[in-house]
Order: sequence, then structure tokens, then C-alpha cells
Amino acid sequence: MDLKSLLQARAGVQAKIAGIAAKEAAGTALSAEEISEFGALSAEFEALTDKINRLQASERMSAAVATPVQSPLYAQPKAADKRKPGESLGIMVRSLISSKGDVRAAANFAETECQAPDIAAALNTTTNTAGGFIIPPGYVPEVIELLRPNSVIRSLGARTMPMPAGTLSMAKIASGSNASYVGEGVDIPKSEPTFGNLNLSKKKLVAMVPVSNDLVRFSSPSANEIVRDDIVQGLGTREDQAFIRDDGTGNTPKGLRALAIAANVIPANAVINAQNVKNDAGKLELALMGKNVKMIKPGWVFSPRTLVFLTNLLDGNGNHVFPEIATGNWRGKPYKTTTSVPDNLGDNGDESEIYLTDFNDAIIGEATGLIIDVSGEASYVENGTLVSAFSRDQTVVRAITEHDFGLRHDPSTAVLTGVKWKP
Repeated sequence: MDLKSLLQARAGVQAKIAGIAAKEAAGTALSAEEISEFGALSAEFEALTDKINRLQASERMSAAVATPVQSPLYAQPKAADKRKPGESLGIMVRSLISSKGDVRAAANFAETECQAPDIAAALNTTTNTAGGFIIPPGYVPEVIELLRPNSVIRSLGARTMPMPAGTLSMAKIASGSNASYVGEGVDIPKSEPTFGNLNLSKKKLVAMVPVSNDLVRFSSPSANEIVRDDIVQGLGTREDQAFIRDDGTGNTPKGLRALAIAANVIPANAVINAQNVKNDAGKLELALMGKNVKMIKPGWVFSPRTLVFLTNLLDGNGNHVFPEIATGNWRGKPYKTTTSVPDNLGDNGDESEIYLTDFNDAIIGEATGLIIDVSGEASYVENGTLVSAFSRDQTVVRAITEHDFGLRHDPSTAVLTGVKWKP
């Protein structure tokens, strides 16, 4: 057997040993047959280890006397610094899936199948927690950066702050300072801003992502990226829903809708025409600028239905009212669309919302951690139906991260409600 086959065989033996040990650890007494099997497996493990050690020693000796030759016929192992951002996460998850969550066997898979010795080392030096495998801190920033293009709120410029202890408290500007003219010899009146506190505490976000086992068995070079993207998109979609419309109940963050002050929640004009659309957008702009919001990173958030309406809106001469919409801007400010802004609000289920926010004042408190767990027997809900991962030959990946969301200046977001604009 070659080295790869020996390593795989040893990983298989170790998985069987772990299964017997786990049974005993759970309080179940082992039968005589199981005790005998454990002894036989242990002997087999040691024998395989001896063979591996001898073969690795032989290979090291051969490498010491060999002349290096670069051959175009064989792919060289990909160095960590040449991976695409977040690809390491895909390798870790594929490795954990292949080993059914056993980190030692996962390390072997990472090294032999994915040519990723750095990830194998990270897996080998980490143990599972009750909730799953903790992604090493060095790899977590890659995941957070990948969330940026997958999250509307992040992509428009919301600032990320670390919450290593799970909480974050920072000054919040309640009102600005005032200046005044004074006469000669007159005391200068006191002038200072009023501050409050922005207190964030971690909220747990859980994404359940089904992954095809074929991506592990018959992997192509893009398999790591596919697994990575599925996880990041799952987290990004639910995160946007929270940061836009969650109300802070049920262990969720407060989103923009709940954070908007009452004066900045503005109903749309019931009469839909080009001028009223302009007026409604102007009301949101004035709501922010009239309260001294600096508009450093202003941005719009609305639904795809609203985008199509604005794209198609024509004036009396047949010209597009907002031609700049094709460039990703509306009224001189960038916009993003997301289905996390619903189109089924209101009494008749036909209303939507539009948000204008200075994202320079939007803060995402990020707890430093990402936990991954895998299961081939778990079920998940798809379009309201409970689906078995086992019956579909899938593995369910559970990704857990923790964060919170808030505004440093309360008036920095405004909401247009009752929007019935549609093509």
C-alpha cells in the first residue's frame, strides 16, 4: 500500500475506535465482543502507524539525496498564501464532512486529499466542543470579509468592531455641539455635544447549510469554493434580515426598521407618479440632513421590485426619470437591493419599504468566533417541508457566529413605508 492508502486506512481504524470509546463514555457497558474488537483495532492502528513511519522515513531519505525537478505533469500542493479568500473554510468543512466530524480524521483528509498541511495542523491541535469545531481565529477574518459582498448592510459601509468579550459599549452622539457669537468681554457660553451609550451584546446566528456528499467524494478544484460560498451566503442572507427588519426580540439584533426614530418613519404618497416618487425620496434625505446627519456613507436599501419600478419609470416624453439607476446609484447615492426588504407588507400585502442610512454610523459588533458542526443524519426545512439529509445523500453543516448591530447616531436612518411602487 502507498502512503496515502495507509493514512486513509489508519483514519478508518481510528474512527471505529472512537465509536466504541464514545459508546462507553456515554455510560453504556461494552460487550465482550466490543472489548475484543477494540483490542484488535488498537493493534491494527499501531501496525499501520509503524508502516507509515517506515514509509515516511524512506521518503525523507529519498528526498534528501534526490535532485529537485519541476515537472509540469504533476500539480504542486497549493500554498496557503495562494488560496482564494475563504477557501480554507471550504477545506475545513469538506474535511470535517469526510470524517463525520472527527477532527483527527479530518486533519488526515486535509493533508492527503486537499494538500493543506497548515489546515491539517490546525485541526490536529484543536478539539471539538459540545457545539462543534471552533474555526481557528486566524481563519475567521477571511469569513467576515467574505460576508461583505454577501450582506447588503456590510457592503454599503457599516463599520465592524470586535467584541472579544461578547459585549461592546461605545459613546453614541445624541446631539451636536452648539456655537454662538459673543461680544467683547462676554463669557463664552458652554457648548458641548450630548452623548449616550451604544451597548451591543452578542446574538447567536445559526445557519443550516446542506452540502452534497458528492462534493467530498468526487471533488473538483472548485469544491472548496462551493462549500465556502454556500455557508457565507446562508449567513449573509439571515444577517441582512436581522440588520434590516428584526426588532430585538427572540434573541435577535435590532435592525434599521426598529432603530429608526418615529420622526424618520415616513409614509409614501398614495398617488404614484414621477414627481411624488422624487418628493418621497427627498423626504428621506431631508429627514437625515435636517438632523445633522453627516451623510459620509449614505446608501439606499430597497427590494428588487422597487428597483425594477425605478428602472422603468418614464417621464411624459418617454425618457427615463432616473437613468443613473443603471450605474448602481440613485439620487447620487449607492443602493443595494435585497429580498430581506419584503413586498408583502400592509393590510393588502402589497406594500414595501425603502431605507436611507448613513452607514458611517452603523456599527456591527463582531464576536471573534465561528463554530462549524456537521451531521449526515440531521434534517432541515426547505420551503416549509422537513427534509432528511440522509435520504438526499447530503451532510448538514451548522455554522454559528455571534454579533450585534446598532447606530451611533439615532437619526442616521429613515424609512419610507407603504411603498406600492411596482412595474
